[in-house]
Amino acid sequence: MKKRIVTTTAVFQPGYPAEEAISRLAKLGFEALDMAFDYWTQEADSPFMKDGYIKWAEGLRGQAEEAGISYTHSHAPGEAEGNALIGRSLEAAGALGARYMVLHPVWRNSDGTILEDEQEFIARNAKAVAPWLEKARRCGVVILSENLLWGASKDPRIIAELVRQVGSEWFGWCYDTGHANCFGYRPSVLLECAEAPLSLHMQDNHGDFKDEHLIPGDGTVDWAEFVRVLKAVHYAGDCVLEAHHQSLEAPDDQRDPILTRLLCVAQSLRFQMEA
Repeated sequence: MKKRIVTTTAVFQPGYPAEEAISRLAKLGFEALDMAFDYWTQEADSPFMKDGYIKWAEGLRGQAEEAGISYTHSHAPGEAEGNALIGRSLEAAGALGARYMVLHPVWRNSDGTILEDEQEFIARNAKAVAPWLEKARRCGVVILSENLLWGASKDPRIIAELVRQVGSEWFGWCYDTGHANCFGYRPSVLLECAEAPLSLHMQDNHGDFKDEHLIPGDGTVDWAEFVRVLKAVHYAGDCVLEAHHQSLEAPDDQRDPILTRLLCVAQSLRFQMEA
C-alpha cells in the first residue's frame, strides 16, 4: 500500500478554521491530515471543548472526504497520566476516522522533576495508558506514545520497550525524527528498538537541543540514513509530517509556497522509501 503524505494541521495557528485547513491543504496536494487536538484547547470558543465535539468531528470528516482528503492521524493534548481530555480525544479521533492518536508519555515525577529512571518511566506509562486501551478499541483508534525531550522519554528505545511491555494492538509508538536528533540519536537507533514504530513525526532541526520542527533537509537529520533504516525495519506506515514552524510563523499569504515545498520534499522522501 502506498504511503500517504500526511501533514499536521498545526501548520496553521490555533483557532484557524478547520474547514479552511481541509480545503487549503487538499488543494495543495496533501493526501491526509493529522488533527492537532492540542491546538484546539487554546481557544475560548473551541468546538473541541464543547459538548458537540463528536458532531463537529463527524462534520469535518464529511468535508474532508468531499475534498478528497482524510484524517488519518491525530495528536492529543497533555500527557498520558491525569489527563481528562484523553477520552474526548479518542472519541473525536474516531469520529474523524483517524486511525492513530499520539499521546505524550509521562516525563515528570510528582514533584515536577524530570523522570530519569527508565524502569519507573516504563511502569508509570504502562499503568497510565492501560485504562484507555478498551476505549481505544471501541473508537478504532491506536494510541501512540512518542520519544520526547526530557529524561527517559528522550530515548526511542525506551519508548519501544514500553510498547513491547504493554503488548496491546491498540498501543504503539511514533518516532519523532527531530526530537531524536536534538540528543544525537541517529535514525539507526531504530535498529535497536524492540518494536518498529507505527507512525512518524518527520521534522528537522540543527541538533542543538532546540526543537525547531523544520522542513526535512533544512537541518542536520541524515535523511538518507533515515530512508535506509525505515526499509531495514520494514516500516509500513505513512509519511507523517510535523514540520510546521516555518508555515506557522509566516504571514498567511506566504504559507502556501512553504507548504508546497514541504509537500515536494515529502514526495521525494516517499519515492526513496518505496524505491
